[in-house]
Amino acid sequence: MAAPSMKTLTDNQLTGELGETVVKSKILELGHVFEGRGRLETGIDGTIEFRDPVTRSMTGLTVAVQVKTTKSTKYVGESDDEFEYSVRQQDIDYWKRCSLPVALILYRQEDGSLYWRDVEAGEEGNERRLKFRKDRDRLDSSSIERLAAMAVRRGKDGTFLPSLRVGEQAHLNLMHVGLPSSIFVGESPFASGRDAVPELLRADGHHFDWVIRGRRFLSFRNPKSTPLEAIVDIDTVEEVDTEDVSISDDHDDAVMMIELLRRTMAEQFSDILAFDRKARLFYFKAEERYQPRRYFYRSLRETTSATVVQVYDYKKGKRKGQVNYLRHHAFSPRFQQIGSNWFLSISPTFVFTEDGFRAHRFASDLLAGKKRLDRNGSIRGQMMMFRFLLSGIDLQPHAKFDLFQEAEEVSPVLTFNVVEPVAMEAAVPENAWSETDPNAKRMKVQDDEPTQGELGVGV
Repeated sequence: MAAPSMKTLTDNQLTGELGETVVKSKILELGHVFEGRGRLETGIDGTIEFRDPVTRSMTGLTVAVQVKTTKSTKYVGESDDEFEYSVRQQDIDYWKRCSLPVALILYRQEDGSLYWRDVEAGEEGNERRLKFRKDRDRLDSSSIERLAAMAVRRGKDGTFLPSLRVGEQAHLNLMHVGLPSSIFVGESPFASGRDAVPELLRADGHHFDWVIRGRRFLSFRNPKSTPLEAIVDIDTVEEVDTEDVSISDDHDDAVMMIELLRRTMAEQFSDILAFDRKARLFYFKAEERYQPRRYFYRSLRETTSATVVQVYDYKKGKRKGQVNYLRHHAFSPRFQQIGSNWFLSISPTFVFTEDGFRAHRFASDLLAGKKRLDRNGSIRGQMMMFRFLLSGIDLQPHAKFDLFQEAEEVSPVLTFNVVEPVAMEAAVPENAWSETDPNAKRMKVQDDEPTQGELGVGV
């Protein structure tokens, strides 16, 4: 008599079901919904629909998921930091046809680890091999917003904006500019400042906080009884209310005011900042050739310091150990009138020199490389530092006090006041924007290809 046939389940079936169950549990724990496809799956085990944790409403934004489960096997090239995982070409081909973005989730039973990756994150020419970073790609609360960011409807513009649970303060890169109550206006025998400079130098004049445009002179400095008399018709000079010029509707007044503010600021901070006329940037001066410089300031939380002039040596080759370049912290200033007030916007950047004083011949290449590495935190730190500098507070260590040296207190012409932070209703999730598009290199190559009819940037 034949033994009755028995219903069986393979270990692989049980392991696969376990993986999907663990993933479903994790997604539910994170506040979203996982729907499995059951026995009819052919490369997609289920979908994740994202839920707004504040309003509790379903967003309708969905990502397809393929779950791969293993009991204890180490992944290819696995270390404490990373590993690789190869998928089948037929899966790649299937996922490309899918109308939803697809995420691959790996579950390992032995240690309970869950990692995920966009299936399109493979390198060009080797799409089957996906590289995982353990700190970045673990399926948890720190990465769920990146996973949600995949849920953009294909073929439509836009992006997933994760629910922002807690508001934050936005620190503006604006400073309010306090102006003197009066300004000096007069006529000049010179058509422009460039024409006037040689005559001023012959008169031993060394202050350049003035503007001449169309034979009109403008300055917060009284030119009477100073070398400025050499470039202005002193009998025409009048002291008028600053507001008569600063909030005028006249275009020439606005142009002259912006240039005067820039020149006055350059004069006021000439002991620590230099101005690059070509790039239109203020940057920290080097105190000596090939020497670094530190600046002490107060951040949002504490007193700290930064190396604002940094020396970089050659790392290899015949010139190894010799100075390659110096990097100076810098910012692009932009004065703008809002209503009856003037503001300065600070856009942090860098200047590169050969020795601290001469512009570096490859400055643009060095700047491009630095910008690729910049993150929000470093840019914010730079902005806070320049904001502190312009506010006029001095924390720098000074030489020992000399009893016989007369102290010279000079009141600043312009004052720069911090604009109070704006209370935002929602916080920007940094992690959601830190992921690089896997197709970025591909798109950059396409963007760099020359096209007919491109226009150069005019001066």
